[in-house]
Amino acid sequence: MTQDIKDYISYFEDIVPDALCKEILVATDTAFVPSTYSGHKGEVDNSEERVRMEEFWVKKDSVLYNPLKLCYEDVIKKYSKIHSLFSVQRTTDFRINRYDEGGFMSSHVDNIHHSHGQQYGYPQVSCLLYLNDDYEGGDFYVAGHKFSPKKGSAIIFPSNFLFPHEAKVVTKGTRWSIVTWLM
Repeated sequence: MTQDIKDYISYFEDIVPDALCKEILVATDTAFVPSTYSGHKGEVDNSEERVRMEEFWVKKDSVLYNPLKLCYEDVIKKYSKIHSLFSVQRTTDFRINRYDEGGFMSSHVDNIHHSHGQQYGYPQVSCLLYLNDDYEGGDFYVAGHKFSPKKGSAIIFPSNFLFPHEAKVVTKGTRWSIVTWLM
């Protein structure tokens, strides 16, 4: 059986409960810092041309960590049913991305060693959770395929050169997502 590249990109709805989405938005609203674009050697000089968003990291000591971990475990289980050879040994901490109006992230791949707290190599898979859908613009593209994710949904895909992805400019409202990298 021949597989298309899109077969490795999965979209799942009803992953993050509404109550958890609301809790995260309230609990983290004032804790964000501007995000930078990093390469293998650290921050890239033209970060603002590559990304305009704010971020907040949810680490293991956060009360939000375990509820989010359960959401990611649900996605991993669903993806594993589709791809029987897929397995996860560890994840990075969870980064909440907040894109206000004008916010975006340019096309990139997530195969950066040690850039997001991983200590043991390159991420194999990227996984995003979406906390809202009450904004305009901000569409997400993976390997040329457009997604307009619903609140509580997830997108998961390999973290390599075949899966460049980007968040288009948010034209109205604020777009919230959470990402982790699976190894």
